[in-house]
Amino acid sequence: MLLAKITYSIIPAKAGIQNCLKILDSGSRFALCAMRCRASLTRNDSFLWKGKILKKIIGLGLILILAGFFSGCGWWAKKEHELTPKERYDNALKLLNKKKYEQATEAFRKFKEEFPLSHYTPLAELRIADALFFDKNYAEAIVQYEDFKKLHPLHSEVPYAIYQIGLSHFKQIGTLDRDQTETEKAIEQFRYLVENFPQSPHTAEAKKKMQYCQLQLAEHEFYIGHFYYRMKKYKAALGRFEGILQKYPDSGLGKKIKPLVEKCRAGIAKEEENRKKKETQEEKKKKLPKEISPVRQGSTF
Repeated sequence: MLLAKITYSIIPAKAGIQNCLKILDSGSRFALCAMRCRASLTRNDSFLWKGKILKKIIGLGLILILAGFFSGCGWWAKKEHELTPKERYDNALKLLNKKKYEQATEAFRKFKEEFPLSHYTPLAELRIADALFFDKNYAEAIVQYEDFKKLHPLHSEVPYAIYQIGLSHFKQIGTLDRDQTETEKAIEQFRYLVENFPQSPHTAEAKKKMQYCQLQLAEHEFYIGHFYYRMKKYKAALGRFEGILQKYPDSGLGKKIKPLVEKCRAGIAKEEENRKKKETQEEKKKKLPKEISPVRQGSTF
């Protein structure tokens, strides 16, 4: 009966640690009782064989108790860590919000591997790009945002991905004396967002960023034009200044540029005048008669 009771007690061990402790308590009582029985049996040599049988029963009971304990605890531990996809996604998102970007990136990548068909997987891909962006790995972030657009062209977060691509380029804009390729790429992304997703919550901010980028390009052109002006390269300077007035009429640089445009034109006119004078002088020199060499003394005809 006691062995049956132990075996019966092993089954609910999967309920957790409390049941495991109960089993151990029952096992302890069982072992104590068995030891008392064995002590009484050893007093009589005629019952030695019964002691051997009882010893085997004790061993079997302990094995069953331990098996129930470990299997119950193992099941309980596994149950504790079996999180749903949403819980796993939320845990990774917490890492991102705590600015633990490398850990967040790794957590979202593991999520993609373990739940490839979850509807949270596209968001996990987007959050990987966000983690790279906030960690200032802008070039890698752009690649991830572009991949998201290609894999999920109809996803509701595509406008956000486009805005983030533009913002990644925006964050890499250099000073006025540097190449402005990143500025041009940022304008391209912001313009695409404004034209194709006018209802997006990111459109208003994209317009502001685009205006800033256009002003950056205008000031870059002015910087180059003014450099040519100081070097008295008036034609090159004039081309830059007039280009600004045509391409960026709202830049606010018109007041500074117009006086310089007039000076450039005056400088060009003066250069042209000097060129013509020089050509005239060259022509006059060509038309002058050649100097007649003097006749040598003593020469005869």
